[in-house]
Amino acid sequence: MRFCTECGHENNDPTFQFCVNCGEPLDDIFRSPLRPQAVQSLGSGVLINNQGYIVTNAHVIRRAQKITVILHDASQLEAKLISADATSDLAVLKVQPPEGTTLPFLPLGRSDDLMVGETVIAIGNPLGYANSVTTGVVSAVERTLEFAGGVKCENLVQTDAPINPGNSGGPLLNIRGEWIGINTAIRADARNIGFAIPADMVAAQLAKLLDFERINRVTFGATVAPRHGESGDHLVVSSVRESTPAAGKLAPGDVLHAVNKTPVSQIGDFLCFMLAQKGDTVLTISVLRDGDEVEVEVQLVDRSRPDGRALAQAKLGLTVREIDAELAHDLRLPVESGLLVVEVEKDGPAAAIGVRPRDVLFQVAQFYVKNAEGLGTLLEELPAGANVRIGILRGETAAWAPLKVRGKD
Repeated sequence: MRFCTECGHENNDPTFQFCVNCGEPLDDIFRSPLRPQAVQSLGSGVLINNQGYIVTNAHVIRRAQKITVILHDASQLEAKLISADATSDLAVLKVQPPEGTTLPFLPLGRSDDLMVGETVIAIGNPLGYANSVTTGVVSAVERTLEFAGGVKCENLVQTDAPINPGNSGGPLLNIRGEWIGINTAIRADARNIGFAIPADMVAAQLAKLLDFERINRVTFGATVAPRHGESGDHLVVSSVRESTPAAGKLAPGDVLHAVNKTPVSQIGDFLCFMLAQKGDTVLTISVLRDGDEVEVEVQLVDRSRPDGRALAQAKLGLTVREIDAELAHDLRLPVESGLLVVEVEKDGPAAAIGVRPRDVLFQVAQFYVKNAEGLGTLLEELPAGANVRIGILRGETAAWAPLKVRGKD
């Protein structure tokens, strides 16, 4: 069974690549009649801390230009996309809690002890029916789904709890109400078969999705990983990079207790706290080392911003210019932000998929790009040879296509 990597739709055709609405070569799209672009998507998510960070599926927010979160009390908040990873089908959003308030959240549980036959509960927004609860059992563990393009989702939890479109991104709970997975996929040709990303995999991916060093452009130097223990979850320093602020202060094996007097026991606690810190901030970190409580100070260091224009030239073969209101008016562009393609390098990666001068680059992978700095932040993380989907506007028509990044490893 094969699935579209963009929207999850099934197709048994072995030559299947993408759904009709999920991407063909740019020239093919631009020769076709204009198709309506306004689309609404429903999904679910889980608040992971009281400051408004939410975990959901990447496919739920795919191509979303505006994301509205509806809380359990029917209040609505606008969300921004922090990070997304199509391979793991996970994304993190951020909403701003009303002033003077915090939001209820669900601590991440564990999935390494799941047993076939145990009761599970799925909560979500199936078919638009908010706050729906269904029950079932764990049917199997360590399932693998294969998607078009050779992408695989491995180690999934299979359940017979009724899951429908709109449940995606919502929590799968055990009988104790602990969050043990994220509902992610259903089989259109079967009943009572759904799949969830296990909690331990979500925890592992959060370090990538909430990489505060990359997002905030700071250097810390220590990698922290979650661990399960008999007395509960805790965080352990797994590695420390040389010549970084954490070197000589933290050591592999240190167990984190608190940062600036704020207790941290789960990876989400630590990462969300660190996302609120800026360069030059001095952190007081409490750790347990060889049975002793140790307190160290680590100062974050600012990192320089990447040159987005230079990276666009080097990796995409594009010369780009930031769009502002004046340029949009003069050239009659349909948007007032993004990056105008000024020149396309002959035989470059962008030329190979049909990008032309006067196109507007507005999306790279799951992220909308509004300026050169944002583009640079995305491109610096892409290795040579990586395949990334880009979004292009030509006139009033939008299209997406995979592009192979150029450069040296």
